Amino acid sequence: MKNIELTVLKNGATVATSAVEDAESVAFGVWAKVGGRYEKSAQSGMSHFLEHMLFKGTPTRSALQISQAIEGCGGYLNAFTQEESTCYYARLPHEFMPRAVEVLTDMYANASVKQDDLERERAVILEEIKMYQDQPQSLVQELLQETMFVGHPLGRPLAGNDKTLAPVDRAKMLDYKAQVYVPSATVFAFAGRLRHEACVACVEQAFGHVGKRKRQTFPPITDATKQRPFVIARKEIAQVHAVAGFRIFGRHDARRYALRVLNGLLGENMSSRLFQSVRERHGLCYSISSGYQLFDDAGMFTISGGFDTQRAEAALKLTAKEVRRVIDKKVSAPELKRTKDYLLGTFRLGLEGTGNQMLLLGESLLSYGRVMLPEDTIKGIQAVTADDIQRVAADVFTPAQMTLSLVVPNTQPQDETAWRDTFTAL
Repeated sequence: MKNIELTVLKNGATVATSAVEDAESVAFGVWAKVGGRYEKSAQSGMSHFLEHMLFKGTPTRSALQISQAIEGCGGYLNAFTQEESTCYYARLPHEFMPRAVEVLTDMYANASVKQDDLERERAVILEEIKMYQDQPQSLVQELLQETMFVGHPLGRPLAGNDKTLAPVDRAKMLDYKAQVYVPSATVFAFAGRLRHEACVACVEQAFGHVGKRKRQTFPPITDATKQRPFVIARKEIAQVHAVAGFRIFGRHDARRYALRVLNGLLGENMSSRLFQSVRERHGLCYSISSGYQLFDDAGMFTISGGFDTQRAEAALKLTAKEVRRVIDKKVSAPELKRTKDYLLGTFRLGLEGTGNQMLLLGESLLSYGRVMLPEDTIKGIQAVTADDIQRVAADVFTPAQMTLSLVVPNTQPQDETAWRDTFTAL
């Protein structure tokens, strides 16, 4: 990514491009600095609902015409909503870049949001919510976040629920859209075979007329934001699904690179310690992994697994011992090198794709207000030492910051005390 250019339009919208001369494609994303965290309690699910509605048509394009415009030239169109951002994106042959800008910006600025479309899509989203509720691996994560950030927008499900979605009508949806989709909170990110000036011209023509408006803010995480240590749900399932979550620092913390290496060491792939110990050497599960998510001012590190009902306690106790080992003993030089090589290799290979370059541009501009250059990430990972990993592990894996979330079979006999005792090694 040696050819990054930025332009800020008069209305405050940002155009960011990464030129890749030999690419056959262009990836284009319209990013909005809004998501579940920006919603009031009664608005829960609005950002996600709005994302769905933008695909239903504009005054000049039907839903079918929107999809045909992108797919008709071999392209791909989709969107996602997160806690702090929403993105509408397309990837298509490079010569069709102006079409992508025209279509996605039309959706973003001019969505019709018809009442009959809204009624149908509300029913679709309610079915989506039921689908995730039926999946224990999704439910256990939702319960975890709700229990880690009690009463805070970060603890609410992105899709909302039937009570918050039921009152939404066209007027409320359009009012919400006008509040959150403002130029100063919008990034137009491009990567592929392109000219920056041409991208700016296309965006200026399609979006330059949109006037400036104040952008929304979100409530911070404070010491008053409660976290509970335990949550359990029972379902008619055959496995114990568990997630140990730790509430941690946010994305601006200097420890984020050490955290990234810690995650790679502990549970990101089949070579990691948890997979090798809990699954390969002891056969206590089919899947186990770790991961993390960093928000603006807080984050969470998670260890997740699906376990046999008779051996779930043993698996969690072994997991806790592996976590304790990272704190008590420095990682060896060969293991540290292998972990860094893996992280740097997957990062570099990912950037060969125009889609991933577009994602990096949009995410970093919304999250940090600047482009996080690949060399910054590479240097940050390379600089991590064994001492850094040991220190960040001690900071992250503390009982006071931990929540254990479980979805267990209806017949599972253990009580709360037995489950919580599985992590006494910490």
